[in-house]
Amino acid sequence: MNQEQKKEARKLPGFYIALCCCVLVIGVAGYFTEAHNNKKASSVISNEVEQTEATETPVFANDKNKYVPPVPTSVPVTSEETTANANSGETNSIPVVSQPQAVEDYAVDNPDVEENAITVSSEQPAFIMPVNGNILEGYSDKLIYNEVLSDWRTHNGIDISAEKGCSVQSVAEGVIESISEDATGGCVVISHAAGFTTKYMGLDNVENLAEGNEINSGEVIGTIGDSKGENTKESHLHFEMAKDNVSVNPIDFLPQE
Repeated sequence: MNQEQKKEARKLPGFYIALCCCVLVIGVAGYFTEAHNNKKASSVISNEVEQTEATETPVFANDKNKYVPPVPTSVPVTSEETTANANSGETNSIPVVSQPQAVEDYAVDNPDVEENAITVSSEQPAFIMPVNGNILEGYSDKLIYNEVLSDWRTHNGIDISAEKGCSVQSVAEGVIESISEDATGGCVVISHAAGFTTKYMGLDNVENLAEGNEINSGEVIGTIGDSKGENTKESHLHFEMAKDNVSVNPIDFLPQE
């Protein structure tokens, strides 16, 4: 081995040492770089999680006109809400507050209602005949000339044949609304359930009645008086009915023989 080769041989160990050091430095630098990147990514994820924390109410951005929908909460969704969303094709993450239901039977256990208040039923009463007799003249909403009063008027009721002094009864339970005297004689008006009112005209002996008194079905309210003020000359009861203040034909509601 000559002198030149010996010099080259002495240089090899130093070269390998330097090479190992370079590799080591590169490895250490790579490790710390990777650790730094992982820490930065973890910080970003943590911030996103904090910013997206679940809320129960809508969140509005600094811009008042910009709406930011809330993150879905853990509040369970009822079957009614799910069905409504499915039908509308929309997804609603805001809890739905059900509306209070109307309370039935308001008067039950209600301190605002007086104990003696009259409860009016909404069911149509079962009417009976006020007197038993033939129909002398029927209902008509057309103008008919009244020979006694010398004018034209509708016949808003029916004339039922009955002897003078015959008892007249209420066709259903109700409350006496008014007692008066008109061209036909004594007149009594009774209000009933479901918006019905009945009028009895040409009566006598109504002195025992008082407005506001309750009356039962079939209870006597007076007797047949003198027939006057109508075309029908025979002794009779003039009887009218109305539903919600609109005249109706009594034949449509009274029992048929």
